[in-house]
Amino acid sequence: MRGMPAAGRNGGAREFPVTVFLGAAIIAVAEILLALDVAFRGGAVAPYEAVPPPDGALSSVARGAAVFLTPLCWTGLLFLLDGLLHRDALRGASPVRDRPWRFAAIYLLSIPVWLVFDWVNFQYIDAWRYHGLPENFLVRYAGYFLAFGAICPGMFLIADLAQRTRVARLRGPALAPNAVVRAALIAAGGAMALYPFLARDPVGSLTLWLGWFFLLDPVNERLGAPSIFGDWRRGRYGRTVSLMAGGAVCGLLWEFWNYWAVAKWTYNLPFLGPLEDIAYFEMPALGFLGFMPFALECWAMVQTILWLARRLGFRRIEPLPSVEAIT
Repeated sequence: MRGMPAAGRNGGAREFPVTVFLGAAIIAVAEILLALDVAFRGGAVAPYEAVPPPDGALSSVARGAAVFLTPLCWTGLLFLLDGLLHRDALRGASPVRDRPWRFAAIYLLSIPVWLVFDWVNFQYIDAWRYHGLPENFLVRYAGYFLAFGAICPGMFLIADLAQRTRVARLRGPALAPNAVVRAALIAAGGAMALYPFLARDPVGSLTLWLGWFFLLDPVNERLGAPSIFGDWRRGRYGRTVSLMAGGAVCGLLWEFWNYWAVAKWTYNLPFLGPLEDIAYFEMPALGFLGFMPFALECWAMVQTILWLARRLGFRRIEPLPSVEAIT
């Protein structure tokens, strides 16, 4: 489906797909309603003692948007990214449309992938906390579904956009670890993934965002699944940089949208000392660096599960079309 033209039709200008406007509209309306709710609560930033909205339909809708802001904006982002990727169809259609079964699988897998991190956090390390979640069971879990389902696709689609630039052709020295080094990396990854369980402290988050990558990505290479280590072995670094860019851009957006929302998260990283107070919205600035390896880690986790799914007979899940593709 296509919407309004990006420019005049002279010169072969292409039209923007309707999903560009749909995604932008979802984000814009959600932000306008959030601004109204912030005004109604006198500029208070959550978490705070409950400030009920004033009577009236508009204030109730604004409060609903403020509670549901994360799933609204993250879903809008996916529509927007689909449209931007599809408009650039000369370099390949949007993965959402070109490989719909794979995208659906990534969306659904994003939920348990994130729940692994939430489980480690809430059971062992207490590095982040949720506030202001809806009391209604169905509303709360609908929000979880939409928000967590958008985590991996958001990072991967932004990385796909980056891959359509010269970044995809980034080359460097080939890294070819032998079997002993590969085993050592897998062991190191396992140790890093295990450390939060042993630390039982927010300091465990230092290894949480990288351990699963070193544990799983060398295994993916060995299995013949898409892998970052396979890229490095061939001197290709574009996919690595693009994924890290996807994590960084999503981190900037997620933290911005989180700050004024009613249902939100905050961080608990006392091991940073006074640096904990130097923050980008709620995220301590040093902690922000974790978004980049987080994207690599999520991609490796998803590739492992997709490889297993195809081996178990889920052939509808399309393979990646090239060694540079991400989603």
